[in-house]
Amino acid sequence: MNSLAAESVHSSRQMALRICLLVVQQGRSLSRELEVQLSNLPDARERSFCTELCYGLCRYYYVLKPQLNALLQKPIKSRDTDIQIILLLGLYQIRFMRVEDHAAVNETVKLLRVTKKAWAKGLVNAVLRSFLRHLQQQAQTDKAQLTRQEQFEAYPEWIRSRIQTDWGDRAFDLLQAGNQRAAMVLRVNINTISRQAYLRRLTEGSIPARAHPLITQAVVLDRPVDVEQLPGFEQALVSVQDPAAQLAAGLLECKPGMNVLDACAAPGGKTLHIMQSCENVQMTAVDKDELRLKRVAQNLSRAGLAAKLVCADANEPDSWFDGVFFDRILLDAPCSASGIIRRHPDIRLLRQPRDLEKLVELQRQLIVSLWRLLRPGGRMVYSTCSVFKVENEDQVANFLHTQQDCVEDPLNTVQWGIQRPVGRQILTGLNDMDGFYYACLVKA
Repeated sequence: MNSLAAESVHSSRQMALRICLLVVQQGRSLSRELEVQLSNLPDARERSFCTELCYGLCRYYYVLKPQLNALLQKPIKSRDTDIQIILLLGLYQIRFMRVEDHAAVNETVKLLRVTKKAWAKGLVNAVLRSFLRHLQQQAQTDKAQLTRQEQFEAYPEWIRSRIQTDWGDRAFDLLQAGNQRAAMVLRVNINTISRQAYLRRLTEGSIPARAHPLITQAVVLDRPVDVEQLPGFEQALVSVQDPAAQLAAGLLECKPGMNVLDACAAPGGKTLHIMQSCENVQMTAVDKDELRLKRVAQNLSRAGLAAKLVCADANEPDSWFDGVFFDRILLDAPCSASGIIRRHPDIRLLRQPRDLEKLVELQRQLIVSLWRLLRPGGRMVYSTCSVFKVENEDQVANFLHTQQDCVEDPLNTVQWGIQRPVGRQILTGLNDMDGFYYACLVKA
């Protein structure tokens, strides 16, 4: 297995090579690796360049790889995956970044030093220059724009096929939206400051932004910034949260004194929103990932709030449930994350068809297990960040069919998303939102 030791990393391109190898070879999470590794790059511009390379390679991996293969006289051997990643990083810079062609070629060739594979210099140089000539012969006015066919090819076949089957005429727009960069969106804590007042503070800080047209607490930034630059972030005036994710707390319809469960709660954005939306709720947040549960604690601490945090499997309530039934349950279920591919492009590389089957069964088990913890008259909000029907409307319809004391509270008066036979679906990019699904279930 190829590797790149941390001590050998001295530049943004070297770090990008290291991180992309971990994603492609070992199935590591891109966002988690960036969080861990970027601290080794002291310069902010280097960190930004590295991030762009990593996201770009994952976003356009399935576009660039066939183009690379067409430029090779023979396939690259599996033991030389690092050479393949170096070439793909080079192709990405040439086509999609504002990097001078000669710099993209020269700096990519230099990456071979850290791999100790100097024998490949001629290969890398020749392939990149062939790619340059190929692009010069194309009729496209903007080489960075994907063609219509490439909008489809940017996904593994199984994702593309399922989206086309599920969404028919809407599929192209959905796929195209998933190939775009997502805006950075904030949720304003309107109990503390109005959205308009916070927009003024952003303007005073030279951070261009606008109000989201549908979600009353959402502010969309023109360009991403470090959270340290956001006015009042440490005082929890705002949190980073997609508009679609901001809907969950309101759909719960919490009231003071209620006993509320956020199952699968990490990293805690929705937990915080629930507690900021309704005072004096008795909040329990469950997640089986200890490290991610610490993120929940950090999110709440920033706002001076505290909840009962339980490190346990939400699907095994016998190990943590204290017998006091919940008035409200948010089940933000583990899912394919197919609705947030624009934010997490490594999903294209990490998710496999067999994963979907396991996730659907896990979701089914979670609904059944947690339903037992809901008091009569209580309300469960089922949500995913998926656009696959099998995880969403099909999943909830099956539960409604088998669970006699469950009735749907249909979301037919809201202005967002698409009304489905069961629940409501937001397709990626619709009103500048991530792909999300919501269904509200009431215990009769």
